[in-house]
Amino acid sequence: MSFARSDRLSPHALEHPAFVYRSLDEFLAFTVPFVRQGVADGEPVFGAVGPTELDALRSEVKSNGAVHLEDTNEWHPVPATRLRAFHRFVTDALQRGAEHVRLIGEPLWLNGPPGSALEWARYESVLNDVLASFPVTLVCTYDRSRLRPEVVADAGRTHPAVWTNGATGPSADFEDPSSLLARWTPQLTPVPSDAASMPPPFDPAASRAFVRDRAALAGVAESRSMDLALAASEILANAVDHGAGPTALRTWADGGYLVCQIDDAGAGLADPFAGYRPPGTEQRTGRGLWLARQVVDLMQIAPGPGGTSVRFQVPIGTAHP
Repeated sequence: MSFARSDRLSPHALEHPAFVYRSLDEFLAFTVPFVRQGVADGEPVFGAVGPTELDALRSEVKSNGAVHLEDTNEWHPVPATRLRAFHRFVTDALQRGAEHVRLIGEPLWLNGPPGSALEWARYESVLNDVLASFPVTLVCTYDRSRLRPEVVADAGRTHPAVWTNGATGPSADFEDPSSLLARWTPQLTPVPSDAASMPPPFDPAASRAFVRDRAALAGVAESRSMDLALAASEILANAVDHGAGPTALRTWADGGYLVCQIDDAGAGLADPFAGYRPPGTEQRTGRGLWLARQVVDLMQIAPGPGGTSVRFQVPIGTAHP
């Protein structure tokens, strides 16, 4: 398989294939020439992969000014911040004069709170929109030997092409991201009956104090308590500005995470990419949901019984990743 720019890469737009492999040897047989060709073409290369793959790749390709390799468990291990980091790496590289950028990324399918796997799948789809206009090849790696079959199958739905067994081709299962996001709506579990609830009205300062107090009682690190309170403030403001106003604010502990949910009576989001696209420097509105996603470990937006529910959470007892 050739990785030369003239053979493999579109010069003006995103190429976003999934690379499905079964062994470390197969991983290296693909990634090493991919990285080396990028270096030969004078392209910045960045990779975030699992620790075993990282050690093996570093033994073959040295990290230097053109090649940056990181542990996917440590480098922005949350979908929203990973999306922002890739976007920033690409825009910074292009501003420095790069003509094309090569990326390798491995999502953290096995980590995070319940619902994280779906959010990583949504992230994979969103990348097609956020990086669409950039001259980038982003290869997302899937280890078939340890991932659930449905995760590997979904790679064909979120990537326009699939590279496997030494061959590449368009994915017959690929779905338009806007349609896929609308279909992959999170299914929220019922709010526990003993969840703490703040009575209305939802004054911004009082709401932040309520969330911080509940987080402190649950043992959340102070920095993460502030993150959760900031997210709550932004989501409440969004419900006022774009919905019918908030109707409930509740918090509870679940599986090592403090969960917060805000309900409103609005009809829901018209834009499936709301909160995913990085806001432009000149943009004055539309930052709230994006900022909220950046400061929590998981944020889910789903239709509720009388409107829309936004659920978001941070871990108990740990500082920011």
